[in-house]
Amino acid sequence: MQTPSLGRVVHVLVNPITNNGSDIAPATVVRVGPKHADGSWSVNLKADLDASTTARWLTSVRLHADEETARGYDGAAAFWPPRVR
Repeated sequence: MQTPSLGRVVHVLVNPITNNGSDIAPATVVRVGPKHADGSWSVNLKADLDASTTARWLTSVRLHADEETARGYDGAAAFWPPRVR
């Protein structure tokens, strides 16, 4: 898995009601916390929502390697966006 750093963009799972129907929003890493035994990281994020309230601050979000793993986590979760080729 990639190592998070300040300013990197990830995808975060959000409530679709707050994001114009989509449960995924882009977010910028604003703080990097510890790495966990399962390979995930704790990060703080600024999520850019597609709604009238355009930004949301999220703390202690678990950053996973992929969307499937993030969706299986019981808590605030984010994941690296897939590579575009």
